[in-house]
Amino acid sequence: MARALFEEDPGLNDRRRSRLCLVLNGATLAQDIELLDRYRDKVDLVEVRADFLTPEELSALDRFPSFFDRPAILTVRRVCDGGSFRGSEAERSALYRRASGGDWAAVDLETDFTDRELASEFGRRGVRIIRSFHDFSGVPSDLVERVRQVAPGELPKAAVMPRTTAEVFRFLAACFRLRHREKIILAMGDFAVATRIVSAKIGSAISYCSLPAELGRIDPEIMYSVYRFPAITRRTRLFGVIGNPIAHSFSPFIHNKGFRDLDVDAVYVPFLVDDVAAFFRIARLLGVEGFSVTLPHKSAVIPHLKEADALCRSVGACNTVVRRGRSFYGYNTDVGGFLSPLRNYFPEKRFSSLRASVIGAGGAARAAAYALASAGAKLLILNRTPQKAAVLAAEFGAESGPLGTEGFQKMEDFADLIVQTTKMGMDPDIEGDPLVGYEFKGTEIVYDLVYTPRLTRLLQRALEKGCKVINGEEMFMAQAHEQFRLFTGLESTFKNSFIADFNQSVS
Repeated sequence: MARALFEEDPGLNDRRRSRLCLVLNGATLAQDIELLDRYRDKVDLVEVRADFLTPEELSALDRFPSFFDRPAILTVRRVCDGGSFRGSEAERSALYRRASGGDWAAVDLETDFTDRELASEFGRRGVRIIRSFHDFSGVPSDLVERVRQVAPGELPKAAVMPRTTAEVFRFLAACFRLRHREKIILAMGDFAVATRIVSAKIGSAISYCSLPAELGRIDPEIMYSVYRFPAITRRTRLFGVIGNPIAHSFSPFIHNKGFRDLDVDAVYVPFLVDDVAAFFRIARLLGVEGFSVTLPHKSAVIPHLKEADALCRSVGACNTVVRRGRSFYGYNTDVGGFLSPLRNYFPEKRFSSLRASVIGAGGAARAAAYALASAGAKLLILNRTPQKAAVLAAEFGAESGPLGTEGFQKMEDFADLIVQTTKMGMDPDIEGDPLVGYEFKGTEIVYDLVYTPRLTRLLQRALEKGCKVINGEEMFMAQAHEQFRLFTGLESTFKNSFIADFNQSVS
């Protein structure tokens, strides 16, 4: 009798959790065993991807499940479905048949797999049939109907590729229409990462992880240690961060650590967002209770709020959104976070004599300009598009100019502090430097709001000239502490050294 796919009935109640399946994509059994050994205590199931195995290994495929102490799913994925198998369907059926004597918990067969006799043979052995289909072109309009067409007793699996935030909403809406159906339902790609983490909330029996992390799958260590995947159920409170890009954000590491330390049943996930209005629909559908806002959406969220605090209105940027009932309320914790590290260099009374340059003209620049101008500093705002710099400068009685020789000459009189607010230099653009051509004298304090990497190219150049430098870590931690309080009503346990500790732990 085959091993059960689930050690217990997953059910469909509010406390249901998804199972985490590790994709074994090695070329040999030894490589698959090594991968499972690394993550054994973090996963519930394994999927043996036979399409990655060498021909020599395939002859012993039926013995593979006996080497794993987790229920094993057998999959031979075709190239057209995102796999590596290039043989004929007859050859694929023969491979499945050779492996059918193994103690498999399940076998993944596509909905267009035509060998009914083979499927029946697996069924007679007690092997669960997963009927899957993949769509790499988007979210099909008939997603719900295709899942419902899978025969009773078989477990439907749908894997689709949303390419926009609006398509993620369509995917999630389909998930909720299918909420009473046992299923595996997955979104792939960068827009899908959050849905993989909260698969229990969208009713998917299984979520997948892999090394390398790809197609929306996440590293198993991150799923377990950062997101506490085994603890997520339909009742788990949901928070997040929106941005574009978003993969660089350390916010999930910080906030999820806070939840863990204070034993709060909540998870904080990253949402790649290209359409703010569509995300607010997602937030209502998923029951998102609050979210952080990063580039480039800090201004775009404001029209969708029922109310924004005085700082949001003054700065024109919102970095924190909290839901109360069906409505959303906005706050700005960037201003206080921005000033936090500067107090180590400039006592309050010295701000009025400070002459500072702000690089950029977006939401982060607006927060920096507001904070400095409110403290009495004299400002110069530089931007690649000088018209945008001029508009922002007019709001704060500042001077403005373009990035380049003309702007750098103006900086001579505004060089006590240089604040870099753009995403240039942020991972993955680690070579980016908005002040190429500017020569530091060594007397400037250079403040780069980027915190990944901790030392940007700009800060490296400033250090080499003897400048004092500040990266965005302390600002990030200060504003995140206030965000956590707004989200939960609790004081966080954040430490300013956390990002440094994390960098050291993964280096």
